[in-house]
Amino acid sequence: MTASSEFPAAIRVGDIVYVGGRNAGDPVAGIESQTATAFERLVATLAAAGASMGDLVNLRTYYVYDGEGGRDVTDYWERMTEVRIRYIADPGPAATALRVRGVPARADLLGVDGIAATGADRQRIMPEHAWDWSIPVTLSQGWRIGDRIYVGGQISADRKGKAIALGDIRGQTRNALEYIRHVLADGGMDWRDVVHMRICFQHRGQQAAARRLLAEIMAEVRETLPEPRPALNAFGVDLLYEGLVLEIDAVARKGGKTPLYPAGSGDWIAIDGFPAACRAGDELYVGGLSAPGGASLQAQVEATCDRLAACLAAGGFEAEDLVKLTLFIVADADEARAAEDRRTVTALVRQYLPGPGPVVTLLTLTGLPHDGQRFQLDGVAVRGGDRLHIED
Repeated sequence: MTASSEFPAAIRVGDIVYVGGRNAGDPVAGIESQTATAFERLVATLAAAGASMGDLVNLRTYYVYDGEGGRDVTDYWERMTEVRIRYIADPGPAATALRVRGVPARADLLGVDGIAATGADRQRIMPEHAWDWSIPVTLSQGWRIGDRIYVGGQISADRKGKAIALGDIRGQTRNALEYIRHVLADGGMDWRDVVHMRICFQHRGQQAAARRLLAEIMAEVRETLPEPRPALNAFGVDLLYEGLVLEIDAVARKGGKTPLYPAGSGDWIAIDGFPAACRAGDELYVGGLSAPGGASLQAQVEATCDRLAACLAAGGFEAEDLVKLTLFIVADADEARAAEDRRTVTALVRQYLPGPGPVVTLLTLTGLPHDGQRFQLDGVAVRGGDRLHIED
């Protein structure tokens, strides 16, 4: 999930550590074994950067499950999580767990990435108005780290981890957004401080149905979020609890933000009403960039990287400032051709970025928001600061 050894395993900038994708690298093993190995790699990477699992404030877990869903996938998640909690600190990070098609290959059943903070100015956020997990965990709904808040994945669920507002797309969206609002409020912030948001919507391979679902979600999001809005990335996944259609996480930063619309971005195919990127102080948050259409995967990746460069320039950043990229690919159904797709993406992105580059997570998805779309990325850049690059 690190897009091979082409990129660093972690980058430390000041007291913040950005960790790229960690997976087991053992596609023969089962979910419990792969989970343990991935987390052992995460622990080792943090240690090499001078941090620990107790410093981890943002954790994203991506997993593969080939069944239909319902109670079976929840049981699978609980088996996986019983291993995860052996490694997660108490209190643990704000977390998002997403069911994807590959991390990056289909046989790679689980991968993780995250952000750690070693500074003392930190606040765990556990609002009274919140959902809870289906088994006891030490995960958190959010963390305030200095002037930032990391909001874990919010879903339309109750205190017992059961989905609510079943069959009501806008109702589920309202519930998730309201949970986010409470995390922000408990950390002394509000919607105006949100600089990046990820909307993970249900996509089971039927593009028209997924597009209609996302349109309903986005209608509610636009009504809720005031201008200026954050950079936004939307991508297709499957969800944990039966009946869920979305999960949303977010990052906020106090002190003002500047939405960025690079020259020519008005012609980009994107989700209306959201900037391509958002600058907040010395940080730049890049939303979901893509170049969908009938072009080849190579052409889409090259055009998307050009748009990434335009976003960086619009904010006064350079490629060397990138600390984290997530690459989303809709790969060929045939695994041999899918492996070639992944190699193509990794090689092209590597060509665009000066060494040693950012940390990278590469994910294979069932679908993305736009027709003909096979590639998308989001990312974070940080200007200035001493950097420590951790290699595998």
